[in-house]
This record gives sequence, structure tokens and C-alpha cells, in this order.
Amino acid sequence: MATIKLNNGHEMPQVGFGLWKVDNATCADTVYNAIKAGYRLFDGACDYGNEKEAGQGVARAIKDGLVKRSDLFLVSKLWNTFHDGPRVTPIAQKQLADWGIDYFDLYIMHFPVALKYVDPAVAYPPGWNAPDGSVQLSNA
Repeated sequence: MATIKLNNGHEMPQVGFGLWKVDNATCADTVYNAIKAGYRLFDGACDYGNEKEAGQGVARAIKDGLVKRSDLFLVSKLWNTFHDGPRVTPIAQKQLADWGIDYFDLYIMHFPVALKYVDPAVAYPPGWNAPDGSVQLSNA
């Protein structure tokens, strides 16, 4: 597969497999089969919610001898609620753990717009059900 040489000397595949909207139930098999088909760059993000499953597909492909980790170019992104300096390293480490890898080949900001921080342990922000009040008041 054709690559582009980056300023740091590393090679990045010109074609990659995006993981947005890849269902969790099929993600591991999808990544594994994409590797079998020749994909080497995988573009993920914590916001996609499937990094653990993507990592399972990568781990299986490595275990089965299809690729080595060094053959792959794995990308992830810093979500907008983690732009505050002290939050970057912990969330990046969580993402690495979710993938089951030691490093990302590329780690970038998802969007250069910061949002209010919400602890990842919180399933939904407290205001999630707030619009129900508007429905009950016939405002919506």
C-alpha cells in the first residue's frame, strides 16, 4: 500500500479504515478482516466508543501472525472535553489501554474546540433528561 513520508521520517499509509459508526458487536471482526484485506491504517477515537473492540481485532491479527504491531499505523483522537492539560495524559493512557497497545502512531485533537469536562465514568451528563420537563409542560 502506498505511503506518505512524514516529517519525523515515519511512513503513513495513504489509505486507512475509519472506525466511526462501526458497531461494537462487529468491530473486532471488522478490524481483523480489514487487516486480512490489506488495511494497515486504522482511524479511531474515544468518542466512537469502539476502541476496545478495535484493539481486540488488532490483537487477534497480531496473534494469528497476519501483522506485527510495527506494520500498523493506529490513529486516535483527543476528545473535546479533555483539552485541559492535566486531563490529556490520563485519557490518552485510557485509550491506549482500551486498544491494548503501548503507543499511537498519530494522536491528534478531534476538533480544536474545547467542551466542558465530564468524567468518563458518568454515563450521561445530568441534563440528559432535562428536556422531559419541557414535554410535560407542553413546551415541546
